[in-house]
Amino acid sequence: MITGKEFISLEDVKKEMLEFCLQAQCRTAILEHFLISGLSVNSAKYIEQLLAQRYLKTNYLEKRSARQEKYVITQKGLNYLKAIAY
Repeated sequence: MITGKEFISLEDVKKEMLEFCLQAQCRTAILEHFLISGLSVNSAKYIEQLLAQRYLKTNYLEKRSARQEKYVITQKGLNYLKAIAY
């Protein structure tokens, strides 16, 4: 879990976020797990970036702001975790 003011690389954040999303998670649960405020800028910085890179997928493709929207890791995300696991 990401805490306080310590420096954490973006790759570490990406890895932890993908591991957390092995089970479908809502946006607020993801951000709360990493102690990040629920502002849309934080969602864009972390979650939207992983969506754009296709490491995560959502269950609501047409309506991007649905309250029931959940995020889950894709096959590409699983392959990434497998590749860095050594």
